[in-house]
Amino acid sequence: MDFIRYRVVDADGAFLDEFATNSPDFARERIDRIRQHRPDLTVTETDDNR
Repeated sequence: MDFIRYRVVDADGAFLDEFATNSPDFARERIDRIRQHRPDLTVTETDDNR
């Protein structure tokens, strides 16, 4: 399976979350929950296949 690692930081660069998934829908929902409280996010996606 192909997994993508998501790293989420706020506008100040503070780490908020990091997770790997193969479901873009799950990732979008998880990031949107964080975005409700901190709207200015930076999300970095990287290949997590080892």
